[in-house]
Amino acid sequence: MRKALFILTLIPTLAQGAEMVKSPLYKHLLEQARARLDERHEKIQAISSPEGLLARGEEVREAMVLSVGGLPDRTTLNPRTLWTKDFGDYRVEGVIFESRPNFPVTANLYLPNKGTPPFPAVLGPCGHGLDAKAHDTYQTCWINLARRGFAVLSFDPIGQGERLSYLKEDKSPLFWGTTEHTQLGVMALLLGKSFAREMIWDGMRAIDYLETRPEIDRTRIGCTGNSGGGTQTAYLMALDKRIQCAAVSCYITSLKRLFETIGPQDAEQNLIGQVAAGFDQADFVEACLPRPVLLCCATKDFFDIQGTWETFREAKGFFGRFGMPERVDIIESPGEHGYHQPQRTAMYHWMARWLKREFDETPEPETPLLPAKELNCTESGQVLTSVPGARTMASIYAEEAAELREIRQSRGVEERARSAVWVAKVERPKELKWTESGGVVHDTLVETTLTAEIEPGWELQARLLEPEAGATSDPVLWLADLARAEGDESPETEARAGHPVLVVSPRGLDQGDRYKGGELDKFFGDWVVSFLALHLNRPLLAQRTEDVLAALDLLKARFPGKAIEVNAFRETTPAALMATTLEPTVAKLVLTEGLISWDSVFEAPYTLGVLSNVAPGMLLAADIPDLARSILPRKVVLRSALKVTGDRATEEEVRSLYGPEVEVIP
Repeated sequence: MRKALFILTLIPTLAQGAEMVKSPLYKHLLEQARARLDERHEKIQAISSPEGLLARGEEVREAMVLSVGGLPDRTTLNPRTLWTKDFGDYRVEGVIFESRPNFPVTANLYLPNKGTPPFPAVLGPCGHGLDAKAHDTYQTCWINLARRGFAVLSFDPIGQGERLSYLKEDKSPLFWGTTEHTQLGVMALLLGKSFAREMIWDGMRAIDYLETRPEIDRTRIGCTGNSGGGTQTAYLMALDKRIQCAAVSCYITSLKRLFETIGPQDAEQNLIGQVAAGFDQADFVEACLPRPVLLCCATKDFFDIQGTWETFREAKGFFGRFGMPERVDIIESPGEHGYHQPQRTAMYHWMARWLKREFDETPEPETPLLPAKELNCTESGQVLTSVPGARTMASIYAEEAAELREIRQSRGVEERARSAVWVAKVERPKELKWTESGGVVHDTLVETTLTAEIEPGWELQARLLEPEAGATSDPVLWLADLARAEGDESPETEARAGHPVLVVSPRGLDQGDRYKGGELDKFFGDWVVSFLALHLNRPLLAQRTEDVLAALDLLKARFPGKAIEVNAFRETTPAALMATTLEPTVAKLVLTEGLISWDSVFEAPYTLGVLSNVAPGMLLAADIPDLARSILPRKVVLRSALKVTGDRATEEEVRSLYGPEVEVIP
C-alpha cells in the first residue's frame, strides 16, 4: 500500500527549472504538438489585412474562454477597506472584495499622494511566492509605480498570501502555491474546467473593483506581473480589453520551446486543448492588438529565452502588419528568473509612455519596504481563519461536485458509462497489424512478443505467455504499471495455471515523466506528460483505454469465442474499467489497488497520482463506481482498493460506493 502520511510535513517547492526526464511517450506527444504549432505559425503569417489581424484576437478570446470552461457570473463585490497607511508620497489601503459570493480576495491598493485624481492604474497579479502581494520584489514595483503617479492594485492569488485553502491543525500551510494550484486543478478538470479560469476571474473582478474607485481613471488601466503573475497578466491582457497596456515578466516564451525544455508547469499554466485549438503564447500578445505589450525577460530564465525572442519577432511582425510595430517591445536583462531592476525600470517607462503619454527616463531609487505582516488584510493573516463564512476554491468545487452528483444519479449507470467514454474522447482503434517475434520457451512457458503501430509514430507492445503444453483455460489480459501490486500473483503464475496471458502496459505506465525530486511529482506522478496530453485534447485516460481495447481485440482474434478475464493494477484500473464497458467479451474484471472514486477528490485533503487518470468533465458523465456497476452482472472484483490519498479503503467504504454485487477483497 502506498503511504501518505509523509505528505503532511512537506513544504512546496517549485518544479520549475528542474531537469525533466523526457520519456518516449512525452517525445511522441511533443512531435504532435510541434506539428500543430507549425501549422498555427503558417496560419498567422498568412494574415495580412487589418480586419484579419483583429479577427484573430477575437478567435483567441473565444478559444480561451472555451478552454477554461467558461467564466462565472458577475456578483456583488462587497468591497471593504480595512485600513489606510500613509508613507508621505503614497499611501496603501488594505482591501477585501469578493470575486464570488463569500469568496474573499485580499488586496493592497497603492495610491499616489501627489497629483490630481483620477489616476491611471496598474493591476499587479503576483507570482508564486508565499508572501504574494507583500513579496519584496512586488512591493518594490508597486511603491515605485505609486511614486510615479499610478494607482496599483495587487491581490493575493488563490493558494498564496492570505488565501491558503489547506491548513494543518497548527494553522501552518499543508501546502501552497503550485502544489495547491494543481490539487485544485485536478478538481477543476473533473468538473470540466481549467484552474486558470479561477485565476483569470479573480483578475477580472480586481479590475471591476478598480472601476468602483473614484480615484481611478477607468480608461487608463495597465497590468504587469512576473512568473505566475506573468501568466495571469498574459491571460488577462488577452481576454480583458479594459487593460490598455501590459508588461509581462519572465513567463512568455513559445509553447514549442517550453515543451522542449522544462515542459508544462502547474495547473493554471495549462489551458485544455490550447495546442489542439491552434494557439500559442504569441497569441496572448497578438490578441492585444492594438494595445501595447512589453515583454520583460531574463537571459538565464528557465522560461526559455529563445522562445521569448521567437514570440517577440512573430508579434512584432503581427503588429507591424497593422502599422503599429512600436506597440510591442522587449527588454532582456542578465540573470535568472525574476523581476530584476532593468525589467522593472523598463516597465515603469512603458506604463508612463502609454498610460500617461509621458517620456520617463528616471531610474528606480532605493525603495524601503514593509514587513509582510503590515500589509495583511486579515487579523490572523489567513482568510480561512479570520473571515467567518469564507469559502475556499476547494469548497466551491465541492459544492459544484455535489450538484453534478445529483444529476448523475438521475441517469442509469449504462447511460453514465456511455457518456464517460464520450467525455474522455475514447476512439476504438481500427484493426491493427501485429508483428510477432520470439516464441521462446522459458520454464514451461512460450513467450511471444507482439507489436503494432496503434497510431502514427507510436507502437503498442505486448508479451504473450502460453503454457508449453497448450492452454486449458480462458485468456487473461494482464495490465501492469511501473509499480507491481503486492501479492504472489504474476502473469507467469496465471500462465502456468493454463491461461494464455497477454501482458500490456498502457502508454506511459512503463516509463516515467518526472522532474527529479520535485514536489509536484510526489503528488501528481506523471503530471508533465498529463498536461501535454491535455494541451492536445487527448487525455492520457483515453489513450490508455485505447491501448486496452487494442489488446482485447488481439485476444479476441487470437482466441475466438473465449471469455476474457482482465487483471488491472494501480494506475491501469480506470482504463481497464472504461475499456470493459465497451467490450462484452470480458467476463471478469479484477482491479487491484485501484482508485475507488474520482468524486472523493472533493472530500480529501490532497490527492496522490490521480491527475493522469482523469479526463476533463468526467464527473459530468460518471464516477468510477458507475463504470463498475455498468459492467454487472459480469464479475467485478475490487482488491485492496485505494482512496485518493493513497490510503487503503475499508470494505465498508468500498461497499458504500459499489453496492453488494461487486466482490470486495480488502
